[in-house]
Amino acid sequence: MHMNTYVRLLCSFVLFGFAATAAAQSPPASLELYPIFGGSNEVRIGARMAPQMTTMSLEAVSVAVAYDPSILGVNANTSIANRFFQQYGWDNGSDATWDNDGINPDVAVYAEYHPNFGSQSISRGAPPTLCEFVFYPKSSAPGCADFWVYANNQTAALTYYFEYQVSTQQNYDPVTNIVCMPYPVELSSFTAAQQGRMVAVRWSTESETNNHGFHIERRDLANAAGEWAELGFVEGAGDSPAGRQYIYFDQSVPHDGDFAYRLKQVDFDGTTNFTDAVIVHYVDAPLQFALRQNYPNPVSLSDGAATHVGYDVAERSHIRVRVTNLLGQQVAVLADRSLDAGSYTSDWMPTGVPAGTYIVTMHAQTEESGRTEVLHQRIQVIR
Repeated sequence: MHMNTYVRLLCSFVLFGFAATAAAQSPPASLELYPIFGGSNEVRIGARMAPQMTTMSLEAVSVAVAYDPSILGVNANTSIANRFFQQYGWDNGSDATWDNDGINPDVAVYAEYHPNFGSQSISRGAPPTLCEFVFYPKSSAPGCADFWVYANNQTAALTYYFEYQVSTQQNYDPVTNIVCMPYPVELSSFTAAQQGRMVAVRWSTESETNNHGFHIERRDLANAAGEWAELGFVEGAGDSPAGRQYIYFDQSVPHDGDFAYRLKQVDFDGTTNFTDAVIVHYVDAPLQFALRQNYPNPVSLSDGAATHVGYDVAERSHIRVRVTNLLGQQVAVLADRSLDAGSYTSDWMPTGVPAGTYIVTMHAQTEESGRTEVLHQRIQVIR
């Protein structure tokens, strides 16, 4: 529903629903904005309402939250989430794309109201989160965002509540805003690969804000019910405008097989974020050369993500792994170096190439015997 339509409906609601009432107003209810989640792809905050009396019967509620549109965006369908009174069949008058300055949406408005002029009680002992506001960072770099309740003499109609059989609009008091909610560390890369009889876990950051550090976790994929096990902790840089490189060696891989690795990044305030998992095929001592199917396959150009190419080295050899198109033209070299026996992974980011079929070729020349192995796999690239 467009907000202007909703305001007109609300005016009718006030005129016809409350005209005959004259009950005294009860003490006001408080309103708190609080952080739920901060990430490079999403920032989520809650709006919690608490009556100052034991219980309160409500007919309509609204909360408008202002934000900085230069750093955050909204989605008309997803930015007002988990509306509390939806479970009671209330009508929705929310508008996540309210434009106050006439330039860009800069206020997200949550609003619900009883469709039949009835009411619903809430309790001071169980203050409800009226909704969750979901914002989308416009930059992948770490940042900090302010959120404040949009209610003043000119715009109070956007933030209010109506009590049952009370004819006047009421304002929340007190109101708690959010100042400088950080989004966490942005990883520019995260990989894991066997190196000899160890697995090397590598990652890098573009910059860091409030970063306490990283817990490295591993899961044995042979056990469907297996839990993530923590292997170690690496301290972060705290606040750093420059990127950093990190590496951790897992020397405790228990057996041959597939293992998943991930990072749990922790801020100083206890906020945690997990990376996507990467898979390592571990072989204690490879018996033969092998080039495994890349993962994921197909790889999407629109996702902007790399595909992982795994290969086994049976003995110390010079390894060259390259990607060509179907005409045999080289588009990328993934490895060109001497490697000890073990399992390895190289990443390919298919940027600047058209969708289609590509060939990854592994050329291995052993250093002791001089024998040569040449292996191929197909990579499918989609838009």
